[in-house]
This record gives sequence, structure tokens and C-alpha cells, in this order.
Amino acid sequence: MSEKNAPSGILWSKSFVFAWIANFMMGFAFYLLIPTLPFYLVDTFGSDSSTVGFVIAAYVIAALIIRPFSGYIVDRFPRKLVYIVSFCLFLLFYAGYFVAASVMLVLLLRVLHGFTWGVITTSGNTVALDITPAHKRGQAVGYYGLALNIAMALSPVAGISIYEHWGANALFTTAIVTSAIGLFSAILIHIPEKHHKKHSVLSLDRFLLLEAIPVGGNLLIATISYGMILSFAAMYGKEMGASSGAFYVLLAVGIGASRIFSGKLIDSGKITEVTTVGLVLLAASFILFSLVNIPTAYYIAALAIGLGYGICYPAFQTMIVSMAPHEMRGTANSTYFTAFDTGVGLGMYLAGWIASKYSLSMSFGFSAAMHVLAVLYFLKVTSVQRKS
Repeated sequence: MSEKNAPSGILWSKSFVFAWIANFMMGFAFYLLIPTLPFYLVDTFGSDSSTVGFVIAAYVIAALIIRPFSGYIVDRFPRKLVYIVSFCLFLLFYAGYFVAASVMLVLLLRVLHGFTWGVITTSGNTVALDITPAHKRGQAVGYYGLALNIAMALSPVAGISIYEHWGANALFTTAIVTSAIGLFSAILIHIPEKHHKKHSVLSLDRFLLLEAIPVGGNLLIATISYGMILSFAAMYGKEMGASSGAFYVLLAVGIGASRIFSGKLIDSGKITEVTTVGLVLLAASFILFSLVNIPTAYYIAALAIGLGYGICYPAFQTMIVSMAPHEMRGTANSTYFTAFDTGVGLGMYLAGWIASKYSLSMSFGFSAAMHVLAVLYFLKVTSVQRKS
């Protein structure tokens, strides 16, 4: 990349603002359906917990399939073009929910949406890093991800309210409108010209960043609980008479608050310490979440879990991205999201399966066990790899 095309030293450039807005609008549309789709499937088709878990996890499975290829596509073709095309398809598939007359059709739409989600998130994150100064990368990852966190705070509350008062069609219309605003913002992003290396031979390292696989394994374990939270926290709250809307707000407040300070700590070289604290906090929070089934504990755990996620996820992404040269930044991001989506998909499916056999409390107890394992993995494998 030539000097004149290098990103300025300013993090919040006009293009970064547009990227942030696009990410927020995309996230808002996405999170409208996450807490409401289980209710929609039960109310409309009479689906059981296991079926609900499988359908809502379908997008993750599809995203996981496309992830490695999305990294190659982002590194091989103009990144903004890939971003815009995937954004268009992301918007388009929301129209399909209006005519989905069976669980199988909803499942098909989730798969199609998963394919676009796998490309749009990989390309969007890579575009955001392309317009960011290298010495502020940790902060950029944190603030860019904060857009999704704010969306996660507002969108589920809005989605549940829209679904309860106006029904599913109003919900799908809202998703289309917010996606369109996001697409327009994405079009306004200016990306500096990059000079990519040409890869004449395809190999595994064009689809996954091989040296980052051990870190990705750690991330996978730590995101199983995220899939469980996204898909079944609302139903868990309903069981104990708590407000699921308040849960998502507190979860997002925790994520947002921790992202603001964790990015600066990551950029200052304290990434190992930051990640350790975040993982330990998550383990403790899920123990509380699973064992104390009262609204007060539900809300406290939401805030604490949010703090843990906001610390850990930017740290893991920064670790993985920092292992790659510029021309493989898309591959690095796809490696991060491949691990992330695998964990989320497993979490969504396992939450439904465990709940159908035992209870939702047991599902979240499993999450607590996974975070204890994630702490041990980080101390014994990931942190050792970073020091070597």
C-alpha cells in the first residue's frame, strides 16, 4: 500500500463512521429475529425446543460453511464490492420470510441468510480494519463491534415489542428498512487502494490462517455460551418471570462498557491479562446464571456476561488478525468468524437439545463448564503460543 493511500492516524474518520453505521443497521436487522424467531416458530408452526434450536442454528451452520471461502474472496477481489454485494443479498432474503409457509421454508431462508452473513461480516470487518491506523487496531475492533452490541441492546427489545403488537410481517418489514439504511451507509465508505499479492496456487492457508487455529479453538469453546444466550435467554427469563428486554439491554451495556476500555488495554500490550480476566468473569457469571433462578440474578448475570464478552471477543480477534499480513487479513477474519460461528452454532443446537432433555438451567450450567475449560485452555495453550 502506498503512503498516500495509507489510513490517516484518526480512528473516527468519515469512512469509519459510515462503516460503524452500516454495521449497526445490519446488526439491528439481524438481532430482530434472534429472540423472536423461537416464538414465531412455536406460535405459527407449533415447533418444539429441539426443532427451534436446529432452525435458528441453521444460519450459523451455513455461515460456517462459507466462512473459509469468504476469507479467500475478500482477499482476492475488491473488498468493498464483496461487502456491497453480500449486503444486497442480506437485505433481499428478508423478503422471503413474508412467504415462508412452513418450517422447512424458514429453515431454507436461515441457510441462505447464513451464507450472506458469513460473507458480509468477514468483508465488513476487513473493510473496517483497512480504513484503520495499525496502532489503533485493538480500539477499532472494539468500537466497530460495539455497533453490533448496541444493536443487540435495542433490537431484541424492539423486535419483541413489534412482534407482540403488530405481528411477524411488521417485524420483517423493519428488518428490510434497517438493512437498506445499512447498505446505503456501506456504499459511502471510501477504502484506500490496496495492492494485493496474487495467489496462483490454492492451498489450505488461503482459506484458514493455520497458525491461528489453536487460538480459534479457544474462541470456539468460549462462544458456545453465546449461542445459548442468543437463542434461549428470552425463554429462560420468561420461565422465572423476568424481562428478557432488560436482559438484552444489560448484556449489551456490559459488552459496550468493556469494549471501550479493553481496546486501549489490548493496544498497550496487555492482551493476555485482559483475556484471562474476561474468561474468568464469564465462567463465574454463568455459574450464577445457571444456579440462581430469580430475576435479580438474571439481570446481574446479564451485565457480568456482557462485560466478559466485551473483553474476550475483541482480544481474540486482535490476536488472530495480528498473526496475518495485510494481504491475508480477510483470511484472518474468516478464521476468527469460523471459530466464532462454530461455537455459536453448537451453543444454539445444544441449548435446545439439553433443554428438551433436562432444562434451560442445565443448558446454561453446561455453558459455565465450557468457560472453565476455556480458561484452562487459554492458560495452557493460547498464552503459551503467544509467548513462543
